[in-house]
Amino acid sequence: MATDTTDAQVKDAEKIADKSPPSKGKKKHRDPTPMPDVARMYIDDQAEAQTPMVFVTRDGVLQATVAESGKYQHLLNVDGKPTPVSKLKLEYHYKQVDADTVAEKIGHEVGVDTEGLPASLLYHKDFRLSNRELWVSRKELIPVRFTMRGSAQFTGLIEWFTPHTVKLNIGLQGEDGTASVILHRHAVMRLDLLEEPKEESGSTAEE
Repeated sequence: MATDTTDAQVKDAEKIADKSPPSKGKKKHRDPTPMPDVARMYIDDQAEAQTPMVFVTRDGVLQATVAESGKYQHLLNVDGKPTPVSKLKLEYHYKQVDADTVAEKIGHEVGVDTEGLPASLLYHKDFRLSNRELWVSRKELIPVRFTMRGSAQFTGLIEWFTPHTVKLNIGLQGEDGTASVILHRHAVMRLDLLEEPKEESGSTAEE
């Protein structure tokens, strides 16, 4: 059973940020930076423990363990066969132990179909998620709903995010009491905040 070390890494990073001295004079508006690459730490933990995982792509579902993580692709063991999978093909993945919760919580938006769209449109900058919205929703514990390009929808609370992935807690089951999915940001079509953020959040994005 894998023991995630990412929570401790995130808390350590937040402690360092809290100790940063306040800037003098008028604050400049800057977008918040994503967290450290906790996604790499997470997948490395699963590779080390050989955690049974489910990886969902536009081509289908892969039940596998992680043989080796990489910058642009993962090497997965699928039915005992090493299988390289490009990260750009991934929509989301989760631990096999959370499969029942995922099946219960997943939704689908009717009419969403990006199959066959050219890469120039599919990965256009207008589809990119806002770091600020991710940061605010995580900090204020605002429930969010992600709609994926393959029409899947997930609702929950953001645990962490990086430039490429988001860990979303979707339920209260699983091996550690919380079921979660790792969403790949390039595969997200829309993010909806299900509660209004507090007014002051926009001006304290780097706390």
